[in-house]
Parts: sequence; C-alpha cells; structure tokens
Amino acid sequence: MTPDPSELERLAALGHVDPPPPGVLDAAREILWSAVAQEMLAAPGQAAVPGQAAVPGQAAERHADRPRPADPDA
Repeated sequence: MTPDPSELERLAALGHVDPPPPGVLDAAREILWSAVAQEMLAAPGQAAVPGQAAVPGQAAERHADRPRPADPDA
C-alpha cells in the first residue's frame, strides 16, 4: 500500500528527527517487558497496577504471601 500524496505532504511538513540514542530504546524496552512480565505473573484475581514496573522478586513475594490451602491430611 502506498501512501497518498496528501499523507506524504503532511509527513514532510513534520521534518526530520534523529533517532533516539540506544540507551533510550533499551530503557523503554526494559519498562515494556517489566510491565508484560508483571501482568503475566500477577496472581489470579490480582490485577497489575498500570504504569508501575515489576520489581524483581515481586511475583514470588505475592505467591508466598497467599494463604495456603488447608492440608486435608492434617
């Protein structure tokens, strides 16, 4: 699909912007993957907090804090 001429004119009017330094992209990637991991590792019934990055070991602490089911043999 080729963009129509009016779209190309609007893009040209924006001008050229240099890409960000590699460190900026690395930081953004880390934040994104932390949010994805937090969402995937969230305990059932607990929603991840939007905009808050996961902290290493946070998921393990959540699971450790949950009450354990009663032991039927006890």
